[in-house]
Amino acid sequence: MSPNPDNASICHSCGRVILGAGGMSMRLEPSLSGGYRVQGARRGPPPGLNVRRGGKRRHKKKKTNVRSMVLVIAIAFLFLFTPAQDRISTQLEKWLDTLLDEFGPAREYPVHASYTAERNIHLVNPHSQSISFSYELPIPEMRTDFGYSDFGFESADGTTSYPVVTLQEVTQMMVKTEGGNSHILVPLTEEYLGANGAIEIGLGTEIYWPPIGQNDDRCSVARCAIWQGDITPGTMVTLEVTYDVIASSYSWWGDDRAPDAAPRADAGLSIHSGNDGTYDDYERPGRLDSMYDQFGLEKKWYDRDPGPSHNWAVDGTSNVVVELANEIQSSLNPEDANSPYAFAHASFIKIRDSIVYSQGLSPARGGAACIVDERGDCDEQSNAWMSLLRTRNIPAWYEFGPMTDAQFSAWEPHAWSNAIFPLDEEWCIDVNIDLSTCFVEGDVDVVSNRWLLQTPPAMTEWIEQPSYRGEASYEFYRPLSIGCVNCWTESWETIGEPQIFAGTYRVPVRIGE
Repeated sequence: MSPNPDNASICHSCGRVILGAGGMSMRLEPSLSGGYRVQGARRGPPPGLNVRRGGKRRHKKKKTNVRSMVLVIAIAFLFLFTPAQDRISTQLEKWLDTLLDEFGPAREYPVHASYTAERNIHLVNPHSQSISFSYELPIPEMRTDFGYSDFGFESADGTTSYPVVTLQEVTQMMVKTEGGNSHILVPLTEEYLGANGAIEIGLGTEIYWPPIGQNDDRCSVARCAIWQGDITPGTMVTLEVTYDVIASSYSWWGDDRAPDAAPRADAGLSIHSGNDGTYDDYERPGRLDSMYDQFGLEKKWYDRDPGPSHNWAVDGTSNVVVELANEIQSSLNPEDANSPYAFAHASFIKIRDSIVYSQGLSPARGGAACIVDERGDCDEQSNAWMSLLRTRNIPAWYEFGPMTDAQFSAWEPHAWSNAIFPLDEEWCIDVNIDLSTCFVEGDVDVVSNRWLLQTPPAMTEWIEQPSYRGEASYEFYRPLSIGCVNCWTESWETIGEPQIFAGTYRVPVRIGE
């Protein structure tokens, strides 16, 4: 995540255009000539990492915590050079782990939450004549532990279907124009309203929710509501969109480092180093094979300049990416050499620890550029991680939406990844799971240190669907058709008090782990 300057034309977190046609042209530009390295980007930790609010009292507490850590380290050093080393080493390690978990860098997340978020879309006409516009507003679908699917694990004998876990549900979506009196409920089920039946909502604008299709009056990549109309000279129109959301944390990761507070798969069906599958397991019929064909086998993905020059966001053929991927592969334990899960996790740690968070570029860095520059924002680091995975044909794809902090006090556009990993065939048979459903499919967010972890502050707006080399992502980044320059901005905020259930938990950042 990264804050956007007031005059920014590109969302520095997700790479999306936020200022009309001028911003769109910038978004379509090829990479900078002369190499990847770019100077002048703002460096620093991602916003929200181990944020401590408060004044002098908090500062004093921080000093006390630092003194405590120094004291414990000094004691540890003393013990390491005494005959007592063998007897206390195990306990000392536990103490140091506790200290790192308590005072080290970390992110905080609620276990469960319900909240109302408001999105404001502002369109300004600075010109001397009226302009027409059309804006695609995604309608979020129910997010489960199997993507958008209503179906999860199945028993091998066909007698049992494990229910999916609902991770996010938008219970109500309502739109209105600022200053208008018409509150329109957008249907969350598969109901459609064509352009001929569009509903007037004030200020010379109207809204409708058509099927997906190729025509101008159809949704381009997913279910949506289309807001359209005319803006008279020197005026501004604002669409207010509110979402009532219920969301939960969820861990697909079953390792002992996974957060204990986050719910996970029933019957121990989460993934860890003892039950992960092999690359050959992607050949299983069903979703594993399908996602492997549609994502994994495509080395180059999402061309930001679909012309003769090309500008791939994800590129598993780049020499820079291939070299780093080989380095990561060589660092794995021998027993993990054939594990896509182990390679993906090691790649996650490598990108997280070696790439410094910084403000994004226009256009956003591709995976190779992010690695070379050793800096990048959310979608740029996602590009780097997914580029590494494409060298091994591991399927990974985008997820988009706004993200806030644990207090729901500040929202910013965000982008992260999804990946699918097979579970070990013998293990699947032992636990009586049908091989075609024996996999995990979950969130990976490098910037937010979310390894196979879903959290309520990340509101899923759209999960990328298969398309030809990422054409769907290309369209999603461009929701606005408008005939003016520098006339589009968006903002998010929380309405009322969010409800937090079952408390919060911390996810520490440990270098190399």
